[in-house]
Amino acid sequence: MAVIRCGRRQFDLNLITVEPVLFLYMIGSFLTYPTFQAFVYKKVCNDRYNQTFCTSMRNGTFQEEHKTEEDYVQSQASYWILKNTVVDLVPSCLTVLFLYGSWGDKVGRKLPVIIPCLGAALSSIVYLLLSIYPSSKLEYLLIGALVKGLSGGFPTLLMSVYSYVSHIADPSNKTMRIGILESMTFFAGTVGVFISGVMLDNTSYMFVFAFISVSFFLGMVYAIIRLENITANTRRREGEGVCMYWCLTSVLESGRCVMKKREEKKNLYIFLALIIFIIIVMGTSCEIDVLLLYTRRPPLSWSQTTFGYFKGLENFTRSLTLVTVLPLCRKMRDTTVGLWGLASKIIGLVVLGLSTKTWLTFLVVIFAMFQGFPATVVRSLMSSMVSQGEQGRLFGLVAAVESIASLLASLLFNQLYPLSLGFFPGFCFLLAAGLFVIAVALMLWLHLDSQRLAGYKTLQEDQTDTDSPESDRYVIVGEEEVKANHVTGGPDQI
Repeated sequence: MAVIRCGRRQFDLNLITVEPVLFLYMIGSFLTYPTFQAFVYKKVCNDRYNQTFCTSMRNGTFQEEHKTEEDYVQSQASYWILKNTVVDLVPSCLTVLFLYGSWGDKVGRKLPVIIPCLGAALSSIVYLLLSIYPSSKLEYLLIGALVKGLSGGFPTLLMSVYSYVSHIADPSNKTMRIGILESMTFFAGTVGVFISGVMLDNTSYMFVFAFISVSFFLGMVYAIIRLENITANTRRREGEGVCMYWCLTSVLESGRCVMKKREEKKNLYIFLALIIFIIIVMGTSCEIDVLLLYTRRPPLSWSQTTFGYFKGLENFTRSLTLVTVLPLCRKMRDTTVGLWGLASKIIGLVVLGLSTKTWLTFLVVIFAMFQGFPATVVRSLMSSMVSQGEQGRLFGLVAAVESIASLLASLLFNQLYPLSLGFFPGFCFLLAAGLFVIAVALMLWLHLDSQRLAGYKTLQEDQTDTDSPESDRYVIVGEEEVKANHVTGGPDQI
């Protein structure tokens, strides 16, 4: 067993599995978000006006005297970002729902980790080629989004890594393992977004997109070399074709995973947790789609570097609290931790929407530092209520729901933001805060009602599968370790 000793503590390196894949993938993703948006902004402006004018406008040389031109570029850039999001997320939603969720449970959880990394690398190469040829049409940007979407994209990668960790984690520390995995996203965001502005201001789009491609490629190589192929001990029924089985039954199986009869109020809890998760995704999508454009316009007029500093600090504090504060909350109920995080997020969105000064906007880094807690709590809560053999289907459904929620949020906020420029540019953030108030109400109901659920007490003590009458056995292909829970039916029983 490979361990690292630090004083009296020992760290088992064998516990490191998909975390580096998520870290490398998210570095590329967080670099892509601001870089792609700035690239679209530049191309829209250059297609409409001359390059000298656009450079001056991006540097803040023009203010109120060219407000009409700025609003035009902002609106068109927002619409193209929306188109790119639709082309990316629609195929991603279909592939994760119809293919990869069931694949992870029936065939193995390794390939669904690899394919999204490959698709993301190819997508970045498309953007790299477009940066080499700046006269290319804006429509060509959609090719990269389509390639990424067909590979499963971000939703499939999240589904696969969370299924992997939930499958192999010990029940007593599942929430902590998921929290650490969640922190990889924000640590990567710290690095990716923090350096994105510096890289763009000091290099070129060509260099940044090449760097992004390498990051995705390294994640894919690591997954190929390091990960074992684990699978639940469930079998395909004889006589069913592979494509027919995966494509026609995956949706039904994912639905059964949520709707099947369970003891107490577990079905209701899973359903409410999904609603909370949808709200979290929509609020996050609002920031991803709108924040860069919002901070570029007066009165903030941020440069790419300032934006990178802000998002880097925000992601760093979010990840730091996940790996330092969350473990200290093991004696608290997870719904309490979730409420804490939701309140932090609401305060941050309100301050962001009302900010007119850079120093006030940077206070959001402190106010919203616990915003990573709710997603971790919701994922762990849902995972603890299904058996090992249902993890892939559950997280496949969660990923599909995440894709749909991201798409709806992009449709909403990218249409609403240009309309709000005339009366209140920060309106989208206040609307997102209002949605989070609904999530608080749902989480509060779960907090008050879930005391009746057997064994549901603390972060560390509630994550057992012994209260599920349908626990499945599972094996880790290629490893000596074999873990088994009791099976109440045949291999086809879920």
